[in-house]
Amino acid sequence: MNSENSRIRLLIKRYREHFKFSQNDIVKLTGLTQSAYSSLETGKGNIDFDKTNLVSNVYGLKVWEFINPKQKVPTLDSLPNATKKIALKNKSKPKSNYDLDLPEKIKLILQSGRLPTKFTVNDIKNLLPENIQRDINASRITTTIKRVQFEELCEVGKSGKSKLYSIRKK
Repeated sequence: MNSENSRIRLLIKRYREHFKFSQNDIVKLTGLTQSAYSSLETGKGNIDFDKTNLVSNVYGLKVWEFINPKQKVPTLDSLPNATKKIALKNKSKPKSNYDLDLPEKIKLILQSGRLPTKFTVNDIKNLLPENIQRDINASRITTTIKRVQFEELCEVGKSGKSKLYSIRKK
């Protein structure tokens, strides 16, 4: 079962990267939250077929077609109109690899001394390169900080409902 979950996660990511979609593009097309979509690609546990069905619809496929190992990635012309519109816009973009560098970019910002004493993920987001700021939600930064374990660099506090971070003193 775990290998099947991994296969479907890779498939979800492969389709997204094939059309040069950001995770945020898929979030807009499916109506899922950033964290819900991100967990489909990277999360632990079993695949949620309701969410996978929403993703498969982005490509004009039924979930059983999407997960079929013999299914080929649809052509640009066969995509639903909303998906095709974003894919055409993205077609001329160079293939991006900044997703892989997000933890490193966040780490550099935390070490840069450019953040206020108490800061939010939006403060971090504002210091990221513009193309990344445009393509990700603040929740993606929160998820990255939790997942990559930045506890040696920063600590989390709260102010009302918001999380306030501070740089850990050495």
